[in-house]
Order: sequence, then C-alpha cells, then structure tokens
Amino acid sequence: MVAIIDIGSNTIRLSVYDVSSAGDIKQTYKQKSVAGLAGHVDKRSFLTDEGVRTACAALNRFRAAVSGMNISETHVFATASLRNVLNASRVIEDIKRETGYDVIIISGEEEAICDYIGANNRASMSDGLLIDIGGGSTELVICKGGRIDKAASIPIGALSMYSKYVSAVLPTKAQSEKIAAETLKKLEVIKGKALHTMCGVGGTMRALYKLNNSIFEAPPDNRAVPVKNAKKILSMIATDTKLMVGRILQIAPERIHTITPGLIIMNTIIKKYDCKTISVSESGVREGYLIRNILHRDIGKTGSPVTLTAYGCKGS
Repeated sequence: MVAIIDIGSNTIRLSVYDVSSAGDIKQTYKQKSVAGLAGHVDKRSFLTDEGVRTACAALNRFRAAVSGMNISETHVFATASLRNVLNASRVIEDIKRETGYDVIIISGEEEAICDYIGANNRASMSDGLLIDIGGGSTELVICKGGRIDKAASIPIGALSMYSKYVSAVLPTKAQSEKIAAETLKKLEVIKGKALHTMCGVGGTMRALYKLNNSIFEAPPDNRAVPVKNAKKILSMIATDTKLMVGRILQIAPERIHTITPGLIIMNTIIKKYDCKTISVSESGVREGYLIRNILHRDIGKTGSPVTLTAYGCKGS
C-alpha cells in the first residue's frame, strides 16, 4: 500500500491506496485536517511558526494513523501552501525534523497535470476544461481530443481570496465583485473559449455537487451539476443567507468561510469559458500524483505521454 499526503493551503489530506500488480489503484483509507495554512502567512509572505506547528501536528496524526498499516512507501507533496511562501526551505527542514517526512513542492503546472491524470483515472475527458479551485491557487487544464492542450495555475484560491477581501463570514456584494475582477484578470494567462464541458476536482467542487444534490433534491451520488444550479447556489447565498448557511454547515462546515469565494471563482471561469455542463470527478491530484510520479504511467486517454513546455504542458 502507498500513502500520499497532500499539504494544501486550506486542507492537508492523507490517502492510502492499494496498488495491484497490474497497476490498478483503490483508496482504502483517508483522513483530512483543515489546517488553513494560507491563513498563517504573514505580511512578509512567510509561513508563521504557528502555521508550521499546525502542519506538523496534522502530519504526526497521519503518521500515527497509518502506523499499523502495511505501508510500503509514503510520499508527501505541497502545492500552493508552500509554493507561495518565501521561507519554504526552512519550513521543509522544520517538517522533516518534527515529523520525519520529506516534503516535495510541486509546481502549479505539475499540479494541473496531476489533476488531469487523476480525473481521467475514473472517467476519460476528451474535450473541455478541468478546474481545481484550491485554497491558494486554481489549476486549469484545457484538453482537446483526449490530450492536454494547455495547463496553468493562477494564484487565486478560495482561502486566499477570503483572507484578502472578506471581512466577515460571507463577502459583501462589493467584496464579491473584487474577487471576481481579480479572478478574471488572472485568467488571462490561459486562453480559450467555448469550452462547454467542465470537469471539477478538489474540495470546492465536491462541496458544490453536495450542495446541488441537497438543494435541488438530486441523488446523493449525483456528480453532475447544471450550470444554472451553480449560479443559483451562489445567488441564494446572498439572497437567502440563513437557509444557505444552514445547508453549508450541514454539508461542509469547514468551508463556511471559503465556499462563497470558491463559487465566485468558479462562476467567473464558467462565464469566461462559456461552460455549459459541470461534472465533479471522484479522483484528483493525489491519484494523479500516484499514477504520474510513483507508477510512472504518464498517459492520457490517447496513450500519449504528457510533457512540460515553457507555457505549461502539451500532449506530444
């Protein structure tokens, strides 16, 4: 069995996978810690000592949780949580000393590729846009004909936007407009239009489909969200706040302050790329990291290897 730990800006997650001799993977255990590391970054863009202690505490809990399991190897990677801080080297040294774990920081482009490979592990995506709205960054992948055409990471996340613009639990109209405007500006890095199909991975998108199923009485395992529903959910948070806060606290209480910034980012992306349908994948960056970096199966639907380019990546 292989353990993967993903140190994100909002949540630190542990996933344990059983890998068959044929290379098939099955998640057998998972645990998460809502550490909110993006909220522990000071004005110098340093992760504070408190943030380091929070991360180490979560990692040590994970170590204890898997101590009795037959784990053959453990891999720990960090995304925007450490990518965006200036004292990352020192933080990695502190984590190693306190937990014994070696942490690898992956680039935004690498994260996007892993998102795509992970999502395609469950259901192939031939054409459209894949998104992962994290706490400190958002990854986007444009795929055409079963290949990655473009991939990018933008420094906009649900938690970072909350910390930057929101003064209470939920953003005001003016604060929401600022989040949307900054998102739209950052989206200029990746060109594309009329990408009708959207596939989402990550915590924000999982919260979206659960809210959709609860509000619009869809089956609990439904992972398809009509675009009109996604827009309506965001509108309802502003107009029927009491009801929606109750729903969020019931479904994803740890995201009560970040779900609205996340949905604003998502709806800005929907509008820019003219998305018509949304599906939410069961798999994402951790599965993609396992497939790409440990099993070394660097392929998409077409069987073509994925290689990095100066822009981002392109199927060769």
